[in-house]
Amino acid sequence: MALRAITLDYWDTLYEGAPQPSRKDRARAILRELLQRLGHELSSEAFESLYVASAREADRWWREEHRGYTADERIRWMLRQIAIERPATCEHVAWAVREIDSTMVEAPPPLLPGAAEGVRGLAEAFELAIISDTGFASGHAQNLILERDGLRAAFRATVYSMDIGHAKPRPEPFVAALHSLGIAPGEALHVGDNERTDVGGALAVGMRAVRLDAVRANGSSAAEFVATSFDELVQYLRRAA
Repeated sequence: MALRAITLDYWDTLYEGAPQPSRKDRARAILRELLQRLGHELSSEAFESLYVASAREADRWWREEHRGYTADERIRWMLRQIAIERPATCEHVAWAVREIDSTMVEAPPPLLPGAAEGVRGLAEAFELAIISDTGFASGHAQNLILERDGLRAAFRATVYSMDIGHAKPRPEPFVAALHSLGIAPGEALHVGDNERTDVGGALAVGMRAVRLDAVRANGSSAAEFVATSFDELVQYLRRAA
């Protein structure tokens, strides 16, 4: 089948995935203020231990459960560890979720070299979509960064794990993107940096896969091609069409 669509991962494929230190510091400050608003004080040591534990638990949700979690879920997990239960309508938790999102806009991640030009070029030849596992910040925040960089219009769909409820390599995010594009699996190719989630997930639903090792080398791959830069990726995809 002819290649009609390209789906792309977000972190370490379009944008650098390592969180900005200022963003992590701001997230900590927001959560400390949330506890204060809820009338609960923790020592610096106790808070840091709780924060690190929540990051470890969120990573387990992603790695072991393949779960698309939200900032609300991670915050409520933290609160339960210190015996705080809040209703679904809690204005203070909602405030913290909004503020966590704002940290990405305040300290946006940098695009990988060649990504902006590459996306614009690919959009001239293929239907494009994002398939991304979200972290603490939401898919909405990730879309705002795409808009800031003039790239959101290049993508017909953006599929985020927090909205689907499942993370790659589960089939649901890939199937949702294919449905949005109106494309059969054999007509689409997924690009990402992660062998387990991106390559494995795409191949399992019948899509083609290319791995992008622009940030780090990731060893052998089941992908049909491994690119080491966005320029190399675009050149391959143009030939692959």
